[in-house]
Amino acid sequence: MENQIVNNLIIQSKNLINKVGILVRRPLHPIILKQMPGRRNFDLVVLNDKPKVDGPALYIVTHSTCHDAPIACEVIQDHFYVLVGKQKLKFLDRAFFQLNGRHFVDRSDSTKQQKVADNIVRTINNGMNYVIYSEQTWCTKPSTPINPLRRGWVDIAKKAHCPVIPLALEFYEYTDNVCYAKFGEPFIVEADEDKIAVNNRLEDTLATLKFDIWNQFPVGERSKVDSSSWEQIIKRRQEEYSELDSEIEFQFVIGRNDKPEVILNSKEFLIGLERLDNKKQLKK
Repeated sequence: MENQIVNNLIIQSKNLINKVGILVRRPLHPIILKQMPGRRNFDLVVLNDKPKVDGPALYIVTHSTCHDAPIACEVIQDHFYVLVGKQKLKFLDRAFFQLNGRHFVDRSDSTKQQKVADNIVRTINNGMNYVIYSEQTWCTKPSTPINPLRRGWVDIAKKAHCPVIPLALEFYEYTDNVCYAKFGEPFIVEADEDKIAVNNRLEDTLATLKFDIWNQFPVGERSKVDSSSWEQIIKRRQEEYSELDSEIEFQFVIGRNDKPEVILNSKEFLIGLERLDNKKQLKK
């Protein structure tokens, strides 16, 4: 009985702290929002209207550059909290996340991830929109629209029982000097839905949104594209945010680890093969 009372008090105190944080940050949002256009030197084109939903929503947004969070702020307009992987950040970015509202997560610690997920559900239940970049790291592949999504968002959507809104951002910042944004249709994840199936469906939706943008605004004919163009774009994006540790980020490209082709091409797997091969050579 005493343990139950203590647990209830802990839950209530966490809920109160969360509500106070939202109340303090909410008046700051219009000020932050006004600063966002000045952080980019390219145009922003939103291709469709943001879906109208009752109450807060969980936005799953594609991730490919350091501009994703500020751009999401401009596109969504409404105040939201955001999930941020623990990493080195520029001072202004850290200040933005702190004033705007965020949860930092250690992407390699599943226990801490669960605690953060509980905090996200609490935040949504207290009336705040939430943004998650479920690809975990920048998608920098020339022919793949998105990285595999981490499935944790499904558990959050089930517990919060809020609308999920896909949002694709496609950057042509070094070609046409523009970023295109496109919303997908909102949906609710029911408690009995299969986690893998729901995640796969969202992957298809986000990939389709990006393909739609590619089709509507092609950069150029494939036969005329310089093979080094994409490498140069990625290099420039990385130089824009030199704080990003590419070695750490690489491990999160794996994302969902149940695809054989992903596992077989992962850095960790190849290192393991090399060590095994070396042992065999020593035995000979």
